[in-house]
Amino acid sequence: MGRAVWLERLLVLLVVAVSLAAVDLWVKRTVPTPPWALHQRSDLWFFGSCLLMFGAFALARLPSNTVAIAAGIFTGGILGNLLSASTDHLEVPNPILIGSQTGGVAFNMADAFILTGNLALMVSLCVLTIRYRDHLPQREGLRLTRSRRTRAAA
Repeated sequence: MGRAVWLERLLVLLVVAVSLAAVDLWVKRTVPTPPWALHQRSDLWFFGSCLLMFGAFALARLPSNTVAIAAGIFTGGILGNLLSASTDHLEVPNPILIGSQTGGVAFNMADAFILTGNLALMVSLCVLTIRYRDHLPQREGLRLTRSRRTRAAA
């Protein structure tokens, strides 16, 4: 049963990720990007992004659908940038423009998904940690601090 639940969460993560990557790639393909808004990426960025993406798959093992969805949003952004970079000599278009070339910001949907997924992961992982705090290993130093505080209050 535990393995089936983990695979269900992994499937949710993958469906969210692939769907959002498809949205990102569609926007990059349909919205024109000025030459100055193309972002050249390095081989190291590509390798690090692959590690992050596959590392996010491990989050599906945690007992939380919210974490799986947040990891899917994060992974969708990574996948969108990886796919567009791999098809264009590691150059990623940033078709969403706010401001101008000299005083603005250029980004893509994948960047927004990465930011949103990262924030959602932080919140959902904090909630999960609080929910299962009784299952966390206890450190001896923390017990001493609590017992000293209890004695001092008495």
